[in-house]
Amino acid sequence: MKITGVILPLFLILFTFYNNAGLCKEDELFLKAQKYFFQKKFEMAELLLQEVIKKNPENSLAYSYLGDILLKKQLYDGALNLYRKSLDLDVGNAENYFRIGQIYYFKKMGPDSIDNYNKALALDSKLKIVYYHVGLSYLMLMRDKEKTIENWEIFLKEVPEDPQYESIKRVIALLRDPNFKIPPADSEISIEEALLLGGATLNTREREAESKKADHESKKSKKTMEDIYIDDDL
Repeated sequence: MKITGVILPLFLILFTFYNNAGLCKEDELFLKAQKYFFQKKFEMAELLLQEVIKKNPENSLAYSYLGDILLKKQLYDGALNLYRKSLDLDVGNAENYFRIGQIYYFKKMGPDSIDNYNKALALDSKLKIVYYHVGLSYLMLMRDKEKTIENWEIFLKEVPEDPQYESIKRVIALLRDPNFKIPPADSEISIEEALLLGGATLNTREREAESKKADHESKKSKKTMEDIYIDDDL
């Protein structure tokens, strides 16, 4: 996707291969760290991963896992540094670029977010979820209806079995309405509220009345819009 809105999955390398000669001390630590990580015992995983890196500063996966832990804690700058370190050691890791894209999304840096998402897709064409996140960045950060529609239509075409298919399809239909305008960044009405109530073109009186009636729904809508596919349990 998770952080309050963070983190997707499908994404970090889940398997590490070891030679038939047996595991060294570093390998044992890394295996234990992985185990704690997937059990969501992140504090223990973090301690062990730090030990792994002390023993082998060239372990790119250890940096990636640590990055995920900091991302889950919403420590974005720290996570970004760890993903970059991992990429220094393994430039072809698409999942790292995806995570960096998420970080820039949360930092509200639209172009950087989209750029890194696209780098992830260029390295691994199987990461179809990237189309969803690119569209989300265009919608929430760039206020670009056409690019949002373009990427989300590709996503629906590539992943028709997605459980959010109908919800995304409805949003696309609303964005296609020429009367629907995405609220500007300084608007008192949020994008989520605009989507819920039918657009920023609603007159003030209608919007105020509907907003009171659907206040809890708009909060739920906001969570749905940003949290889908971000909270992937790492």
